[in-house]
Amino acid sequence: MMHPIRTIDTGLRPARWNVAMTAALAELHERGEIPDTLRFHRYPRCVLLGRSQDAELAANLVYCRGEGIDIARRVTGGGAVFMSPQVLAWDVAADRVSCGPNFEAITCKIGEGIAAGLSHLGVKAHFRAPNDIEIGDRKVSGSSGYAGRRSAILQGTVLLTDEFAEMASALRLPESSLRTTITCLAEACGSVPLLSEIMDAISNGLTETLGRESVAQSWSASEAACCEALLREEIGTDAFVFGAHDTGAAA
Repeated sequence: MMHPIRTIDTGLRPARWNVAMTAALAELHERGEIPDTLRFHRYPRCVLLGRSQDAELAANLVYCRGEGIDIARRVTGGGAVFMSPQVLAWDVAADRVSCGPNFEAITCKIGEGIAAGLSHLGVKAHFRAPNDIEIGDRKVSGSSGYAGRRSAILQGTVLLTDEFAEMASALRLPESSLRTTITCLAEACGSVPLLSEIMDAISNGLTETLGRESVAQSWSASEAACCEALLREEIGTDAFVFGAHDTGAAA
């Protein structure tokens, strides 16, 4: 019998703290010190750079500084994303053997679970390879991650409301292009469901897809300590956020 998946909600926290907590979960899970975990969290207005991106090229730093938009760097690859309290973020740290034979299969399995959860809200969501979840033909969630020796780490977002104007400015992208390729739950559902309903739906969809049960818990003192150490020593530093990075990081 497979063990339940622990679900935690760390709420609205500073951008770099959130990145450090993702890294802490990945580190502790890889060491076998925590169980498979689904984490929900939210960010203040910020841009999250991919692990290997050049900050100057990936974000409009002048605009972000003028508007008080923080810059942080993920531990996973992929492109820069704009975050705000109106974007629900999720992390999954899971035993890689239980989720699929390779990272592509793992991404598909977890993506299908997230899509199934969103579909519980009355929309028709589906996973589209390599890492998007769509409602109709527009993206509502994307993900990035990597596989370690023992663990698969996947993280993604769900756009709750229309954030396209500020997203376009922060990422230096055409707003019209974003509106034709991305949607949000407010538009798809007619109104934004309660945050608790969205989290419950995603948790249920994921556990049903994986054939597991969900157990709601709080994060532990060891996770908080590991997060704070990573934040202080690396992830919270400007050197980590704005310095040069290995272009071979995982997607």
